[in-house]
Amino acid sequence: MKTLRVTLVSETYIPQINGVSRTLDRLVRHLVTRGNRVQLVIPLYEGMNSAPPSVEKREWRAFGLPFYKEVLLPVARTATVRRAMEGFCPDLVHIVTEGPLGLAGLRAARAMRVTTVGSYHTNFPQYLADYGAGMLESLSWRYLRWFHNQTRATFCPTPSIRDLLVEKEFENVRIWGRGVDCGRFDPGKRDLGQRQRLGVGPDDLLFVYAGRLAAEKNLEMLLDAWRMLPRATHCKLLLIGDGPLRGRLERMADERVIFAGYRHNEELAQLYACGDLFAFPSLTETFGNVILEAMASGMPAVGFDVPGPRDIIRPDATGLIVGKISAAALADTLGRLSAQAEALRTMGAAARRYAETQTWDNIHNGLLNDYSEIMNGTS
Repeated sequence: MKTLRVTLVSETYIPQINGVSRTLDRLVRHLVTRGNRVQLVIPLYEGMNSAPPSVEKREWRAFGLPFYKEVLLPVARTATVRRAMEGFCPDLVHIVTEGPLGLAGLRAARAMRVTTVGSYHTNFPQYLADYGAGMLESLSWRYLRWFHNQTRATFCPTPSIRDLLVEKEFENVRIWGRGVDCGRFDPGKRDLGQRQRLGVGPDDLLFVYAGRLAAEKNLEMLLDAWRMLPRATHCKLLLIGDGPLRGRLERMADERVIFAGYRHNEELAQLYACGDLFAFPSLTETFGNVILEAMASGMPAVGFDVPGPRDIIRPDATGLIVGKISAAALADTLGRLSAQAEALRTMGAAARRYAETQTWDNIHNGLLNDYSEIMNGTS
């Protein structure tokens, strides 16, 4: 396959911590390793330079949303984005996000008549209800459909999301899956000393959640379910991450809940390895990278029967799917599984084996093949 010049346009990148930024960083490194040239069109993160040295970065100043300051929206004119892209001469433009910078990139790419693809990472229409704006869901879907149908293809992470987008009349939807680094996330990193420092006893069962502490993650339902579990079970709940909902969750939590804040790299991997069971209550995922990281760390996962969890968790093999969306149903499932020590170990081992099949190299080689097909008009 010939090498490419690829422009990636995104409203999020490392050092922001989310599934999109980490997936994009993996793609950038894969492209560079394979000899391709990469241009990143992203927000300006003061003092940060996480991309490989060979990557051309064009950065725009951005402002944080008042109710969610971790989300940065760059302000960029189409003309300036176009000049930046013309200077790079891309063979293909991949619009990763659909915000103001993504829209400017889409318009610039179309004006340049460059092959353009997009990707759908985040269920923003479903988020709106969590922020009191549910009445805008229909309008949001219309915008996203209009946006993505101007590209040659839209990549999404799972079959469930592909089916949803096809139902919403998105055209030429393809799957770009997610992988996991099983060298970093490894049950062999389990450390009893680390558990002790967290306040977890040798006989305690440690439930883990990782991700943003935000309304769209359905964490209040998780804490409602947590309170339904009997205290005599000697369980602790570790929440890894931070976000605008942290204060409210701290007020809801009892002394058995541990707030770890954001953790990165090796420290994050060690915390995962300390866990016994991964609890993921979100109802609005397109994938759920953290589920795969937890599985690689040897934890069975519990999630609701919604896109993301249902695409990753194999019921009764690598975890359990909760059929009814309620705190009581979640508590019942967590309680039943936590009482079965042998089943936890068996599922944890199966989860690790499944994660070992999900390599980033395979995922991104498939994406490059799709790029080639689309550019050559054989899709």
